[in-house]
Amino acid sequence: MKGDEVSSSHSHPTGSGPGAVGCPHFPFEAPADPLDLPEVHRALQDAGPVSKVMLPPGQPDTEAWLVTGHAEALRVYRDDDTFSRAAADGVRPFLKAAPIIIALDGEHHRRVRGLVSAGFTPRMVARSRAAIKDLAVELLDEMIGAGEPGDLAEGWATRYTLAVIARQFDLPPADYPQFRAWSEAVVSVDPEHQAQAPAAMEAMVGYAAGLLPARAENPGEDLLSLIATNAVASGVDLAEAGLLAVSLVVGGWETTAGALVSGVHRLLTTTDEDGHTLYSRLCAEPELIPTAVEEVLRSVPNSVLGATQPRRATRDVELGGVLVREHEIVIPSPDSAGRDPKAFDDPERVDLARNPNPHLAFGSGPHMCIGAHLGRVELQVAFEVLTSRLPGLRLAVPVGELDWRFDLSVIRRPARYPVAWTPPVTR
Repeated sequence: MKGDEVSSSHSHPTGSGPGAVGCPHFPFEAPADPLDLPEVHRALQDAGPVSKVMLPPGQPDTEAWLVTGHAEALRVYRDDDTFSRAAADGVRPFLKAAPIIIALDGEHHRRVRGLVSAGFTPRMVARSRAAIKDLAVELLDEMIGAGEPGDLAEGWATRYTLAVIARQFDLPPADYPQFRAWSEAVVSVDPEHQAQAPAAMEAMVGYAAGLLPARAENPGEDLLSLIATNAVASGVDLAEAGLLAVSLVVGGWETTAGALVSGVHRLLTTTDEDGHTLYSRLCAEPELIPTAVEEVLRSVPNSVLGATQPRRATRDVELGGVLVREHEIVIPSPDSAGRDPKAFDDPERVDLARNPNPHLAFGSGPHMCIGAHLGRVELQVAFEVLTSRLPGLRLAVPVGELDWRFDLSVIRRPARYPVAWTPPVTR
């Protein structure tokens, strides 16, 4: 969940190369390749798994520890007694999360998360797979029917992921556009939209909380009914329950849409040793889709910051060869951890058959993304449908014409992704 405190400013790193990066300013300047990591990430990782960075001015915390090593990031994610998520809420450049599930710790976090965790188990998600596939096919047919070029981002991926999570909560389809507008105001890094974020969050929470009493009285099989009935049984405040529902809807569609569009871009623009695109290989070998999804999650950066959930140390602790003092900010970077050569063989290569693949795209530990199973199924279904129905899919504009959303949203994806799918006419 993102909120109202964010900085979109970028500064150049100090120095260059391992051992000469100094204390660079975070967030780093966007790389030339939008699916790559800034060079300073590599330099920091070469120098050590935990490095000091400068945070944006105008706040009490001027420095932080950036964790680029896989083992060290995993430790930070899993040890919330030592690395507190709640204590780091609101630290810039990260968006203020408000008192929702990702900004809680300990028993409070477990109690709120427990309201809905049963609805996101692999078994429960598997029950929705057929309906998710029907929806993916239906919306793809609409994009195809509108003719070429189609916009894979707005014309399919965004509509698909928003509808999936909204249906899980049984929200009225007529309300999807309003919910999307609220969500985009909350996750935007554009200053004009940031100013609208508090009102958007308040409106969303009021909307969700207003639905809860009726769902508690006459529950269905949707997630909002699950939250409502469990909130009543456990005495959780309706406003807090509504905030939980909102965080799940907001976090459940735009991140998945970003991973889907950026993942397709990775497959269409990356070739194997034989010169074939990874997308064409996936069309020929659909049995690779489950591992291909995991490799997309590992190799495609999702956040424009490279990290989204800072922690604050609750005690002095050694981490990756450095001493982190009590109260200091620690920022685990799942994107950098996914390129750690100590954890992944040839990490810069996109290997559709990579297994095992212990990436941290969903985090780990108590705060691991509660919708991880649903997100995986959405991406698997999306690649199944795309590769089976559109084996000739290709980018319809030069790569350099794509407009990546580095200044609009914390989610890394192009604003539009024009595609064609019929064989080009030869003369």
